[in-house]
Amino acid sequence: MKGEFVRLVRVEQRKLFGRALLWAELGILGFLMVVLYVALIVTLGRGEAENLPPQAMEEFRRMLHWPSGLTSGLLFANGGELGGMFVAILVGAFVAQEYVWHTVHLWLSRGISRYQFLLAKFTVILEALVLIVLTSLLAGGFVTGIYTYLDLGYLPWHEVGILSLGLDIVRATITLLPYAAFTFFLAVWSRSTMVSIGVGLGYSLLVENLFVEVLSLVSPEVMRVVRFVPTMLAKSITTLINSQTELQVQVGMGQPSALHLLDPNWAATLLIVYTLVFLLASMWFFHQQDVAV
Repeated sequence: MKGEFVRLVRVEQRKLFGRALLWAELGILGFLMVVLYVALIVTLGRGEAENLPPQAMEEFRRMLHWPSGLTSGLLFANGGELGGMFVAILVGAFVAQEYVWHTVHLWLSRGISRYQFLLAKFTVILEALVLIVLTSLLAGGFVTGIYTYLDLGYLPWHEVGILSLGLDIVRATITLLPYAAFTFFLAVWSRSTMVSIGVGLGYSLLVENLFVEVLSLVSPEVMRVVRFVPTMLAKSITTLINSQTELQVQVGMGQPSALHLLDPNWAATLLIVYTLVFLLASMWFFHQQDVAV
C-alpha cells in the first residue's frame, strides 16, 4: 500500500514538474517580485516618498535591509496576497485537466484507490506551494540583498537565523493551504478547468476582500467575524514573518487593524482546519463521481 502511494506521488511529480505551467508561474512570480522591489527602492532613492513621515521612510528602509528584506518577500507570497492567485491557477489547471484529458478513468481502471489518487495529487501540490514560497523568498532576497550591500557595504549574514527563516517558510506555506484546498475541491466538484480557476481567482481577488471590507464597515461586533476569513488568518501569521519591522506592505485592498487579528497559532490551526475540510469534501465528491462520464 505504501509502495503504491509512493509510486503515485512520483507519477504526479513528473506530471506537474514536467509541465510548463508551474515553471512559467514561478518565473512570472519571481519577475513581479523583482519589479516590485526595484520600484520601492527607486521610489526611496528619488525621494518620491517624501510625503510619508520620516518614521515611515525609515521603516521602509529597514524592511528593505537584510535580515528583514530577506524574508519580506514572503509577505507577498502568502495566500491573501499574490500567492493565492498563483495557487488558484496552478491547482485548477493541474487537477481539472485530468477530467478534460479523460485520464482519471484510465488511472482508476488500473485498480488505484480513489483516496490514494487524490492524496498523491495533493501531496505534489504541497511541494509546488513550497516552490512558490521559495521563489518569493529568493527573488525578494536577491534584490534586497543587492540594496543592502550597496547601502551598508556588507550583508549581515550573522543576523539571519536559519531556524527562524525555516519557520517563516513554513508559515508562508500554511497561508497558501486553504486556497489550494479550495481550488482542489472546485476542480473535483466541477470537473472544469475554467470553473475551478475562475471561482478560485474570483474568491481570492474579489469576494474575500469585499467580504472583509463590508463587514468591517457594519459594526465592531460584526467585524470580529472578519478575523476568521482566510486572508485575515494569513495576515495574522505574517505578523510573525515581518516581526522585525512594524511596516507591512499591502498588495490587495486595505485590511482592518491588526488589533482585530487572531493569535498566529490559532490562525495557523484554523487554516489547517479549512484545508482538511476542503480536502475531505473533495474526497467525498470524488468517491461519489462516475468518472467514466
